[in-house]
This record gives sequence, structure tokens and C-alpha cells, in this order.
Amino acid sequence: MIPRTIGDIDEMVVEVRRQGREVAEIVDAHSAGHLRWRPEPNKWSLLGHVAHLSLVNGAYLGVLEATIHDAKRQGASEAIGPYRHPWIARWFARSMEPPPRRRLPTLKSMVPDPELQTGDVVNVFEGHQKTLALLIGDARGLDLGRIRFRSPLFRPLLLSLGTGFAVLLAHNRRHVWLMREVIAWDGFPGGPSTGG
Repeated sequence: MIPRTIGDIDEMVVEVRRQGREVAEIVDAHSAGHLRWRPEPNKWSLLGHVAHLSLVNGAYLGVLEATIHDAKRQGASEAIGPYRHPWIARWFARSMEPPPRRRLPTLKSMVPDPELQTGDVVNVFEGHQKTLALLIGDARGLDLGRIRFRSPLFRPLLLSLGTGFAVLLAHNRRHVWLMREVIAWDGFPGGPSTGG
């Protein structure tokens, strides 16, 4: 969802927390071996999707924090919406929503290491979700359409603060959908976790 008014801030924070719970439920329901299972050599495991989210979200969080800090330091005026977001940013946010209509190539720096440890990956993702919720809350009162920043992963793309939040939330939803696709894959070892 791309924020239209200040009330959307609360909805985004709720969505961040919901996503964190959903990923935790998927991870907790499977053993370490199941979390590393890959449908095909060129496809990611459940853990790979969580690690990828951590890489992407981590790249954005510092930029979002600096953008909010700079806006407040410069005395950005109070705004309650409706916000006007760049059309290309709105398109980009919508393109991230599941189910994926187009599979885009992933930047090398955003490809997860298949040897990562479950606890490390999940802890980083959970930490990023908490930070994202705090940053969204910190943006309350700022003009989420007027304040802009450059995507840390594709510098030509100029995003409004609001579409930046929307991109991360949509991208999270996309990869949770892809995780469920892995679980539904024929041959997935699945089943409730028995530890490990």
C-alpha cells in the first residue's frame, strides 16, 4: 500500500509486524534442513528468501533513516496528506506485489549465501523489521510524497519516502509468497519441525 494520508502510517506499522510474524511462523514450522531445501539449483530455499529480504531491507534502512533525519533537521512542515508520489515510484512499488508477474534478475550483492545459519538470518530479518517499524513511526507528520531519496540499489530511481516504505512492504510480501511457493513445490520435504 502506498500511503495516501497520515493514517496510513499506523496501517504500515501493523503490516510490518504482521509480516514479521508470518515469516517467523514459516521458519518455526520447519527444520533447519527443510529451510535450506532448494526446489532447483537456480531457486532459493526458504532461508534464502529470508536472507535476501535482510540484504534488501538493510540496504534501504540506512538511507531511509538519513532521509527522515535530514527532513526533520531542515524543518519539514507537518503534512497529513493526501501525498503525491512520483508515478514511476508508484509503478515500482506495485510491481513488487505478489504474485510475481515478472521475475527480475537479482543484483549479485543481494543474492543470499546458501550456507547461512538459520538463527543468524532470522535475527537479522527480525531486527530490520523492528527498525522499519520505528522509521515509519518516526516519519509521522512528514510529507511522505514530497520528501525524496535515491534507491540505494538503483541510483537513477527517485522514490518518495512513502513509496520507499511501500516498496519494502510489497517486496516482503512478494518473498513470503515465494516462500509459500517453495513449500508447495512437489518434493518439498516439509512437515512440522522436529527440531534441528
